[in-house]
Amino acid sequence: MKILLVGAGDIPIPPPRWGGVENLMWQQKCALEAAGHQVAIMNKKKRFRRNVFRLRAWQYDVIHLHVDTLTRFWVPMARLLRVPLVVSSHYGYAAFPQHWTDDYRRTFKDMCRAPYLLLLSRETVEAFAAQGCKTDMRFLPNGIHTREMRFCPESEPRAICLGRIELRKQQALLARALRGHTVQCDLVGPVLDLTDFDPDPSTTHYLGEWSRERVRQDLTRYACLVLISDGEGHAGVISEAMAAGLSLVVSPEASHNLDLSKPWIYVVDRERDSLGDVIEKAIRENVQYRADIRRYCEENFDWNVILPRYVQMLQQIADRK
Repeated sequence: MKILLVGAGDIPIPPPRWGGVENLMWQQKCALEAAGHQVAIMNKKKRFRRNVFRLRAWQYDVIHLHVDTLTRFWVPMARLLRVPLVVSSHYGYAAFPQHWTDDYRRTFKDMCRAPYLLLLSRETVEAFAAQGCKTDMRFLPNGIHTREMRFCPESEPRAICLGRIELRKQQALLARALRGHTVQCDLVGPVLDLTDFDPDPSTTHYLGEWSRERVRQDLTRYACLVLISDGEGHAGVISEAMAAGLSLVVSPEASHNLDLSKPWIYVVDRERDSLGDVIEKAIRENVQYRADIRRYCEENFDWNVILPRYVQMLQQIADRK
């Protein structure tokens, strides 16, 4: 197949540092090309029409749009080009309508007019359906090249919260919850919102941003990933952590696509549970599960598993052209 992936143009692809969607698109391209498909990426912020014609978009079998806010433009454009359009939403609150902004509600209405939606979790499909979306919806977790993540059978007794510092990720609440506790948790990521973000230097340590290479090399030094967001689709960092052997302490909103019966996945109530005690337990027990965690990631989220499902969906859509 010939496949066109469309990004927002805000961050280069592949991303030099942060950029979860851009990293996913790059991995999609590499995985698809390794399987023999022709793939191009359109990642321009302006002059959409010029780039559509420059790339001869009408020659592709399917267009996969990773920017939900551009759905209004791409639905009529794809119809004009006679190319099937698939739209994905990477909005952290996509599965949680109670958090939708007015802008996203308008975007949602546009997405309901798209011929196909490829969403990150079953929960997102169910939320869209409950809000009245009747278009053809499928779900597919994000993939990962498991073996690109360095894996050590043992770790340091530390936790890490890896992600943009923002209200949705709840790092401020985490820092407050760990104040005075003995557990050690590092915070890594670009600061987008400083509201109430006041890490305690005796327990929570802000280490700034990491490059993609440092994430691949150093994440395995930790015993536990903490992600207590009040909204997630399928955070790529969860797969990265599992590939590196880390246990997971996650909120219900961050637990999509995971088998919650696994003993190394700890689902917590942000407001009621003692986060420090749960993280301490996850760190202490991690060593006995590390190999199983990596194996679980490889068997469920590796591109060797995800790619055939992705290709099958795209092929079915392309065949309806």
